[in-house]
Amino acid sequence: MRPQIAELSPRKVPQQQRAQFTVDCILGAAESIIIKSGYDAATTNHIAEVAGVSIGSLYQYFSSKEAIAAALVENAVSKATEVLRECILANMGKPLAEAIRTIITVILSTRREYNFIFMLLPRQVPKLGKLSRSVTTEKFLYNTIRTFYHHHRHEIVVEDLEIAMFVAQHLVVGSIDAYLEDNSILITDEQLVDHIADAVVKYLTK
Repeated sequence: MRPQIAELSPRKVPQQQRAQFTVDCILGAAESIIIKSGYDAATTNHIAEVAGVSIGSLYQYFSSKEAIAAALVENAVSKATEVLRECILANMGKPLAEAIRTIITVILSTRREYNFIFMLLPRQVPKLGKLSRSVTTEKFLYNTIRTFYHHHRHEIVVEDLEIAMFVAQHLVVGSIDAYLEDNSILITDEQLVDHIADAVVKYLTK
């Protein structure tokens, strides 16, 4: 583990239900404070106060507020990954175009739900840069995504699947993140999904 990422890791992994509850309270308090008042307001003392735990209990699990922020990123990625994995597996046997449109719809939903964690928080916490690039839903879903592409190999004309996965991934996630950040009223969610899905399917099959 690289030094910068290691220093953001939790000091102690909760093993019991009560300990997990304490960690969940700390993370919930941190997210609430950051969303409401900004990252600078999320001191460890303030987080502990809002979480209803002692500062000593907080430091049992996290060495700094940067470590808490890192845990927020990891939790969001983990939750989004499970939702997306279920979606990909559920749509594995459907025609490629139909499956891709459904998957893109779910990606849009998860990127919006965790927009603060995926996009805004790393900008406020420079130390999260490397972590955010190394801990992603795409990396955790690599094997599932590759299985999906192999399952539809007969429909995909791009010879190198690694290249196909890379291009499609960045087309989808890049477009969705730009859409969420721009907050444009000129295009609806459904229109966005239709355009991205059409572009991806044409790229993969024509």
